[in-house]
Amino acid sequence: MINIAVIGTGIWGKNHVRVLSEIGEANLVKICDMNEKSLLPLQKTFHVDITINYKEILNDKSIIAVSICTPASMHYPVVKEMLLAGKDVLVEKPLTLDIQQSDELTKIARENNRILMVGHIFRFNAGVNKLKDEIKKGTFGKIRFMYGARMGLMTPRFDCGVIADFALHDIDTFCYLLDEMPTEVTCVGQSYKESPFEDVGFITLRFNSNIIANVGVSWLTPKKVRELWVVGEKKSAYLDYLTHELTIFDKGIVPQYNSFGEFSLITKQDGDDIKPFIPVREPLKDELLHFIDCVKNRKQPIVDGEIGTQMVRIINAAYQALKEKRTIAIRYIGELR
Repeated sequence: MINIAVIGTGIWGKNHVRVLSEIGEANLVKICDMNEKSLLPLQKTFHVDITINYKEILNDKSIIAVSICTPASMHYPVVKEMLLAGKDVLVEKPLTLDIQQSDELTKIARENNRILMVGHIFRFNAGVNKLKDEIKKGTFGKIRFMYGARMGLMTPRFDCGVIADFALHDIDTFCYLLDEMPTEVTCVGQSYKESPFEDVGFITLRFNSNIIANVGVSWLTPKKVRELWVVGEKKSAYLDYLTHELTIFDKGIVPQYNSFGEFSLITKQDGDDIKPFIPVREPLKDELLHFIDCVKNRKQPIVDGEIGTQMVRIINAAYQALKEKRTIAIRYIGELR
């Protein structure tokens, strides 16, 4: 069994605690949060040791792996200390909010032969992986564009804005589906509440293959939306993350219409719709199982520090585009993966 600890037991960290307690090959030794009140219910439910000082985990040589779910602004110092202490690390996205810090953590992991995995969870989503398989098979023909929407009424975070929090999911999904990184980005956004960070944003990415991808994100809309469109020359697809339903549409031909009323009733093109079977699996569990497997068998994670750093580069370029109100070329260092 792999002795593991969780640092940060906020909304998402609680899920890490729950799922790790269900994984047979993981021995959840200790959980940590600065707010002891958040720890006590978890201690009672999962019978795990608690601490408000992450140094206890750092200095415990029996703990060989750590899942870090702290606010993004705290990722860099905590991840760095854990790696230098010889522990393997899974850190929630984003890896950090700074390119240089992300590069440094990746280098530390590599030089110390440590696992550094970043929690880009939609790479473990069954619907996304079905889409990726269909793209590889050529089902859609040449991809024209992609569109993602991730919106809902939420309390703004105190460590980052909705672009770094929400849009990063879709940006990583675009890159994962295409096996390609974008070359330029434009971005608009705004803060409408009393917060230093944006609570609405719209990002457009352009790829070398001439594909355009766009994502809209917001913490202000009253209805929760999580969706992805992939539009190709042959077929298109719509993935509803909330219902776990994937629909593949034929290109079809728009039928003729004789009046505005008839036109108004046309909601889609002709052609068959296919709804492939998508197994209902918890992406977080698959992500944590993958991390445990990487720790146990010394495998390279699907999302390592290099990929995590590339995502930070894209987000930083998006914020530069937002600030300067212009399109920004994204510059990468090393292999594009």
